[in-house]
Amino acid sequence: MLRRALRENPAPMVAAIAGLLAAAWLIRYAVRGNPHTLAVLTGAWVLGWIVLPLLLGGTRGRLRPTQLRLEPITAGPMTAGLLAASAVGIGPAVSLAALSSLPVHAAVQHGPGPAAVAAGGAVLLWLIGLTGSAVAVEAVGRSTGAVGAVLTGTFTGAVMGVTGSVWAVAPWIGSLLVTGPPVAVLGMLERVPSDWPLAAATGGPGKAAGLLLGLAALAGLLIGGYAAQVRRVLAAGAPFRPRGARAVHSGGLSTGGSVKPALSGHTDRRGRPQGGRAGSAAGPAAGSTTGSAPGSTTGSASGSDSGSTTGKTAGSTTGTPTAARTAIGTTPLGAVTVRELLSWVRHPLRLQYLTFAVVYGLLLATLPLLAHVDLLAPWAGPLAVLWAAAMSASLVGLDGTALWIPLLTPGGPAVETRGRALAWLLLAVPIGLVLTVAGILIAPGADPLPALAVLPALLGAGATTPVWVALLRVKPVLDARHPTAADNPTDIVSVLLAMAGPLVAAVPAFALVAWGPHGLRWLAPVAGLVAGIAVGRGALWLADDRLARRGTEVLAAAGDRSAPPPPAVPLTWDPQWYRDNRATAWALILLTAGWVPVLPQGLLVLVLDVHGGWIVASHLSGGARTAVALGMVTLGAAMLLTGLVLWGRRPLK
Repeated sequence: MLRRALRENPAPMVAAIAGLLAAAWLIRYAVRGNPHTLAVLTGAWVLGWIVLPLLLGGTRGRLRPTQLRLEPITAGPMTAGLLAASAVGIGPAVSLAALSSLPVHAAVQHGPGPAAVAAGGAVLLWLIGLTGSAVAVEAVGRSTGAVGAVLTGTFTGAVMGVTGSVWAVAPWIGSLLVTGPPVAVLGMLERVPSDWPLAAATGGPGKAAGLLLGLAALAGLLIGGYAAQVRRVLAAGAPFRPRGARAVHSGGLSTGGSVKPALSGHTDRRGRPQGGRAGSAAGPAAGSTTGSAPGSTTGSASGSDSGSTTGKTAGSTTGTPTAARTAIGTTPLGAVTVRELLSWVRHPLRLQYLTFAVVYGLLLATLPLLAHVDLLAPWAGPLAVLWAAAMSASLVGLDGTALWIPLLTPGGPAVETRGRALAWLLLAVPIGLVLTVAGILIAPGADPLPALAVLPALLGAGATTPVWVALLRVKPVLDARHPTAADNPTDIVSVLLAMAGPLVAAVPAFALVAWGPHGLRWLAPVAGLVAGIAVGRGALWLADDRLARRGTEVLAAAGDRSAPPPPAVPLTWDPQWYRDNRATAWALILLTAGWVPVLPQGLLVLVLDVHGGWIVASHLSGGARTAVALGMVTLGAAMLLTGLVLWGRRPLK
């Protein structure tokens, strides 16, 4: 699995290089740094190792008990084998290199004997991170339903929010790296496992044995917990709670017709369904999106994948629809919108995404208040909206093969994209407004105009850009009928692409507020609204084009989880490949070079006032400097957009 991942995707190698650089810095700091600070840094590393898989999708590249439950392996050997397999990867290797900073510090400061003790403690700490990550992924994988999704989203949002607000306490971090933690904190650090390896290295034999036994006991406890999870999977046969079968109904909302069971098979003498796969028990209880066409009234066809789950009228629910749903769902656009709204509150992954966005945006804006910084408080709404757009970049992959009905319905693709965007707006607008107003109220001294100007731009572009990205990069879950929090298919590339549109739309409004004439600052919200609509329309055009031109490919990618991936780009120079794939080659060039004018030539000058001999705008001053920097951002955004369009139209062989 690791070899295949390295051959098909350069992202693991990029992550390995970044992780090795961070580990090298940690080892360098360990040579002469403060031991208590080093314990804090290594503890944060292990905690990130446990938490990050929950956010970025813990099942990718990892063997899980459910994949081997049909093999003749008992719980003990399976637990040992799965833990050993999880140790084979870039993350464990880089983490082991980072934790080697503990024996390095002990060797430099105290000699070879304490270094050997610290090395044993580092290995036990590494085992705690390895097993804790496996336990967390398997535990979150069982968190089905709304409660588990909300808890997972809150937990990951809180961890990322606290991590992202570290800059607010930068002076404290500088003091921590130079002089170490405050004296009042040292007593608390003695109870943290990451402090035990160095404490064992510098203590007496009895203390060292006790601390190492404590680390071993903690690792053993985690191994026992993972073994219990493995036994539960082997006994239950699946990592999710079985749901009772529910009859799936479909009603003609536009005509007020009678409600009839939607069955693709036959019924027995008691009228119970026999055979067929449409309208399966996963239905609304599983929280998956419906597989209906806009305004259609039939259930899903018998040949469809059970990932389409509900397979009923887009605006209907089990039983008689309410008057409100009937009123909204009388049009094809309204039917798709109602379907999406119901999916957002029922689908565990969508609910997790939405919770994460709200918690993360709120903490990023309000945690700086602890450091008496109220500048970001009004930005709680825009930040939550931005992350809601970013976390919506894999919605098509969550639907299984439900997309086949819109593809077969006249006008269905266009209604599908607009219905998804409208449903997202109906959720994001109240969240953005409420959090923005709350931030303004708790920080009356902060200028609210920048946040109010950027908010309409983020809403307009954030409604449609994720729809296009979800069609461009389809990331299906393992089982669309029973999705869990650990099946998160979102990857960092899709997140960055989904954020690109809203950020580009927000640039004109923010630039007018920050660097424009003072008398025209009141026009910034109007500029944000216009830019949001313009970028949103462009992303909608790309989504419509993608669905119209590559609809069958998108459908196949959403439903086929065993098909081989598209041919990988060669890692060595191959002139024949580049001659045969000119569009792909230009897409790679533009996607690589486009970040140069956006970041160093544009944003670093506008935001951080960076100067340099090769940065063009830094040689100018006043309005010319700002204009050149904005022009660079625009040029880079155009290059990236062109590269994405070419990449989406590359030939698949």
